[in-house]
Formats: sequence, structure tokens, C-alpha cells
Amino acid sequence: MTEKLLVKPPFRYLHDIFTATNQATGFGSGLYSGGELDAKSIADKEAKVNFLTKMISLVELVIGDEIDIRPAKIVAGQEPEKTNFFLQNMFRAATAGIDTTPHVNRVLGLDDGEGEEGEDAGQQEDPEEA
Repeated sequence: MTEKLLVKPPFRYLHDIFTATNQATGFGSGLYSGGELDAKSIADKEAKVNFLTKMISLVELVIGDEIDIRPAKIVAGQEPEKTNFFLQNMFRAATAGIDTTPHVNRVLGLDDGEGEEGEDAGQQEDPEEA
């Protein structure tokens, strides 16, 4: 982490930090798939913002606190002090030893319906049995 990169962290640098952290700790496994794991395939602003939005949401869920940061500002190279604060929180979350699977599922919208599906499945079985 050089001063040059921390003064105005480029997207590729942030992507590399997340993927290296994921490989070292398992933090956020399953949050990204396919092309999202290759920084070269994330070229347009919208894709970068989407990538960062998921990362920020995961960190916020794990630490249990909202972080004052906007993905569009990160992509634009603005507010580097907030980006660095976010990176500190990502480190804190990644080294907490927490299984992030439920948090990843929540970010991806997979757990919102999970409990309801179980209830719905039970309700669907009753009419079939009757």
C-alpha cells in the first residue's frame, strides 16, 4: 500500500485488495462470480459502481454499522479519506473470523425469501395433501 495508491485509490487497486483479502481469509466468498472476479472485465462506470456497492454493503453488514461512502465518488477518485476509512473497516471485517455466508446471501438478495420460501412451501403442501 503505497502513498500514491492511497491518495487516490484506483478501482483496480480496490478490486485487487478485495480479491487478495478473499483469497487469504475467505471474506466475502460467493459475493462475486464470473467476470466480476476479473478486474479487466469491469470497464464501465456502472459495473465498477455495482462491484463497489456490493463490497460496501457486505462490510457494513459484517461490522454492523453504516459507512459514509458513495461508490460513484470512489470511482471518480474523490473522497480518498473515506475510501481509506472503508478499507480499514474491510480489514476489520475480514479479520473478525466471522462466516460471511449469511451476509453475502443478504447482499445478493438470497436470504430475504429463504425463510418465506420455507413457510410458503409448507403452505403449498397442505392444499396438495388435502
